Amino acid sequence: MEKALDAFNWPSAKTLGAQPVGFDAETKTIEMAFVPPEGFANMRGCVQGGLLAGFMDEAMGAAVYMGTGGKLQLSLDINLSLLRPVAMERLTVKAHTVKPGRRITFVEAELFDHEGKLCARATATTMATEWPDGTKPDQQA
Repeated sequence: MEKALDAFNWPSAKTLGAQPVGFDAETKTIEMAFVPPEGFANMRGCVQGGLLAGFMDEAMGAAVYMGTGGKLQLSLDINLSLLRPVAMERLTVKAHTVKPGRRITFVEAELFDHEGKLCARATATTMATEWPDGTKPDQQA
């Protein structure tokens, strides 16, 4: 499972500063840490609210990836509730699949600030897809 967690090195994960923390196979929950890039700050000096969706979408996608045995996910919708401002410091997102299906998976996430305070919640409907060339990155020569 550690190798699978190290696989989150695609461009969006790198841009967001994604750091996989762990995955619980029983609950299909992934925890990821992020360091907001400097350019994500709003006028208040906190992470801009819409950009929080990116962290949560990345973690929810990872939860689907891990929970479906490595399929890609295509977000069909994301519902986001912002509960408090998020400082420009390390944050964590816990995401898990609520109801995986053959094609459609329901997933949810919670975002916590550097003090462990709940700052945002999100739900999403995703569609599982195969990799474009039919192989996962760890299967490529």
